[in-house]
Amino acid sequence: MKNTILIIIVLFLYGCGFSSIYLGKGFNDIKINITKTEGNREMNNLIKNELKLYSNKDSTNIYNLKINTIYKKEILTKDASGNIQDYTLSITSKFEVELDNEKRLIVIKDSADIKNQSNSFDQNVYEKNIKINFATLIREELLSKIFNIYDN
Repeated sequence: MKNTILIIIVLFLYGCGFSSIYLGKGFNDIKINITKTEGNREMNNLIKNELKLYSNKDSTNIYNLKINTIYKKEILTKDASGNIQDYTLSITSKFEVELDNEKRLIVIKDSADIKNQSNSFDQNVYEKNIKINFATLIREELLSKIFNIYDN
């Protein structure tokens, strides 16, 4: 059953003209060199891992990046007894991008409101998944902005 569904999805995506947003835009011809990281170590590591996926070690287009990431988990609401009901998770990433001695600052922000779960293990897994999603979204937006700025 799973194989049938997978085949249908693949055929649908192939038939509808789906292609990666990075295909044919030179995204495979860049080298991303992260020179400095500041701020939240976990988020910086997730972002670095995401960026490594699109970095070509042999490319001559070398982008030097400095990353400063601020990750916050703030209480949004509490119930009548003072127990936390909702959180807001927010991230602000500042990238100093340098190519051929030209520097640009790119700031990317995102946030998500989540409900507090009674099981702390489930809560931690859920927050970890949100952090991974943040890193993926930041990578996509950063690469898009880099290519719009430097017009490769």
